[in-house]
Amino acid sequence: MTRLAARALNKPLLIVGIDRKLAGLAFILSVIVGANGSRIVGIVLFLALCAVGRRLSRKDPDIFLVFNLLRKQKALYDPMKREWFRLSIEQRTSKAW
Repeated sequence: MTRLAARALNKPLLIVGIDRKLAGLAFILSVIVGANGSRIVGIVLFLALCAVGRRLSRKDPDIFLVFNLLRKQKALYDPMKREWFRLSIEQRTSKAW
């Protein structure tokens, strides 16, 4: 038995096949580039970001959520947080058996 309400609640929010956060980011970036430079470059940037977003969203609709969670996650291993250690080499005396 499938429950359509649960499926609809877990479905990612997409705008024209793109994650809504990426669509907003693409629009804002294209407006900034279009206002400061050429409007054609802004339109091309918007279309390129939309094409990349649609292609990534087609493979996995939650890919941008995963990228955002990975960005927020701290590194598990940071070698600069470790203390320095000293390496001492001791020479063994050979024993005759």
